[in-house]
Amino acid sequence: MRTATFAFAALLVSTPIHATLSSDAISAIARQFDSHSVIQFGELHRSLQIHSFIQQMLRDPRFVCRVDDVVVEFGNSRLQKLADIYTSGGTLREQQIASMYRETSVPLTWNTPVYRAVYDTVRDINREHLCRHPVRLVLADAPLDWSKVKIAKDLEPFVDRDTAMADTVEREVMAKHRHAFLITGEFHAEKKTIDEADGLRTAQIIEKRHPGSLFSFVTVPAPAAAAALHMGPAPSFKTAHGSEVEHASFAMTKENWTTHDKAGGLPIGDVVDGLLYVGGNASLFPSPEIYLDRAYASELRRRAAVVRDMSGQDFVAVVDDLIKEGRDQAALANPPPPGKH
Repeated sequence: MRTATFAFAALLVSTPIHATLSSDAISAIARQFDSHSVIQFGELHRSLQIHSFIQQMLRDPRFVCRVDDVVVEFGNSRLQKLADIYTSGGTLREQQIASMYRETSVPLTWNTPVYRAVYDTVRDINREHLCRHPVRLVLADAPLDWSKVKIAKDLEPFVDRDTAMADTVEREVMAKHRHAFLITGEFHAEKKTIDEADGLRTAQIIEKRHPGSLFSFVTVPAPAAAAALHMGPAPSFKTAHGSEVEHASFAMTKENWTTHDKAGGLPIGDVVDGLLYVGGNASLFPSPEIYLDRAYASELRRRAAVVRDMSGQDFVAVVDDLIKEGRDQAALANPPPPGKH
């Protein structure tokens, strides 16, 4: 589902989550720090409901004040110094702020306002002294420098994003004996997969290096699956091990699951350590008018062409469609005076 784009702060107000249930779920998740160094949340990209809950987690002292680092997939580790400046209250140009999440090998996903909101919230946490210690935002994606990427071969060293993210956690969290909240896509939070031909996921690498140090959880987006798993009213959280969800099919965590689907595949308890139900999964997209910046649009086309040459994924046409959509939206917002065309 695609929703209209508006300020994410307003979305938090317009997407109510029952306060008591939210508090209970956050407390249950926070308790996992009693026995784990890293809690990893495998989110569904652009999800309004999931990121509304993430915002509540980040603003709840019982959770966030147990965190030293908020580690995010949606940021280029090469630009960590910018993240440190910004989240400690320093001043950056808007272009510098956007570069942290735009300078990755994922060309479009992180433009969605929910990801920028995490940057801003960590900054607010520190500015308001919500915790006794500052919370650091750690950018975990590969240290890619697009200015040096001219052809597909130049991009190849940065393809293994899972290892890059695990290496960041190793360097910035484990080596320093810190605690972290790691936010990645669901794919990267799976501790076991049927086919490992594409390499290990971030959660698998961390678990292999530090057995028992990582607690990973994902959401159950389909209401029918949540009901079948007895998740309760949203938001509802369950640990996988020792509960009735442990042996249920992990396929139930997929958005398109229905009651007609046959059981099969890996059990939930083999793949993740917990489940969260937040009541929905509506996607939030940015205004396409951001693609009317000619320099940015030109650079996106160039990057998309490199990605296409390397992997076969073609984002060039997608970029062109977004530019056209941006022009159409701008035209609707600024119609010509009567008599002029």
